[in-house]
Amino acid sequence: MLRKRGLAMERLTTEKIREYALLGIIVLGVYIGFKFLSPLAAPFLFAFAFVSMLHPVLEKAQKRYHIKKGFLTAGILLLVCITAGIGVWSLLVFVFHRLTELFGQIDLFEEKFYVFVGNCCDGMEKKLGMDGESIEKYVLERVDIFIENFQVQVVPKIMNQSVGYMKDVIGIVSFLAVMIIAAVLLAKDYRQIMDGLRGREEIRWVLSIGKRIFRHIGTFIRAQFIILCVISLLCSATLFLAGIEGGIMVGLFTGFMDMLPFIGTGMVLMPLAFWQILNGYYAKAVICVILYVVCAVTREFLEPKLIGEKMGIFPAAILFSVYAGVKLFGVSGIIKGPLALITVYEILRCGKERKRYEEDGGIL
Repeated sequence: MLRKRGLAMERLTTEKIREYALLGIIVLGVYIGFKFLSPLAAPFLFAFAFVSMLHPVLEKAQKRYHIKKGFLTAGILLLVCITAGIGVWSLLVFVFHRLTELFGQIDLFEEKFYVFVGNCCDGMEKKLGMDGESIEKYVLERVDIFIENFQVQVVPKIMNQSVGYMKDVIGIVSFLAVMIIAAVLLAKDYRQIMDGLRGREEIRWVLSIGKRIFRHIGTFIRAQFIILCVISLLCSATLFLAGIEGGIMVGLFTGFMDMLPFIGTGMVLMPLAFWQILNGYYAKAVICVILYVVCAVTREFLEPKLIGEKMGIFPAAILFSVYAGVKLFGVSGIIKGPLALITVYEILRCGKERKRYEEDGGIL
């Protein structure tokens, strides 16, 4: 009896070791794929996903209007790219305009900041008996050192990387061009390609994993879009009613910034609150801070409802994947991190389903 129990425990331990080893191999494979292969395969994968989603519509449109699927695909993709480009360009123009205004008021900002620090130090001296003049001198010295370091170190780095920015723009244009060409070519022969792939059982499982991953991506994008709209509307309405200049546009920009991990609404609302304090609008500053808290609570409430429950992945795991993705892949890890997590999750889930399928004798 003890021997049988020992053998059973040994088998269980061996099975667990195999599972952990398999998990390690999958994680390593996904990492290598996203780190080294994804830049090469990304435009073709996007093209395949796009054609796969639109193929039923393309079939109907071709039969009804007698327009080749390649032309339809190219037209739709160009329209999407142009619309997205106009949106991004409008956002960049707005940000550049606001930054230009901000830099134009830098002397006024500096003057108000010095007055604000002086008043604070005077208040500390009167109420707490501290040496206000020494505190003011120390604070202003720290600020001057910070500004000097920023001008000497940060600004030149930004200017020196302008060539890198141009390379990034060229890379994006090349990516879109290759994706459009690949989508046009795939649209013509999509049915024949899929018929050939579905003929092999291994490919069917791979396609099944791919469909689930893209379904998760769709859920994630839909959820982020809903959260963006809710927070943009909330910020725009609140800032407009609070009487803050350009409240609607600032609110829309705040909603967009909320999509970016580790930046969020605080990147806009907290400096805006500080600016209101410098101008003596303390009530508006309090509104900005309260709005920041409300936006954070809103996202924390909506994300589990829109992402966690539908995807079966905890929002904390998504946040961790974003953080790990940035550490492993750089800025692109904001997207690659969650995608890698979803890929590992779906491979494991599909592997379990296939194991049950084989244990049941191939009966689903």
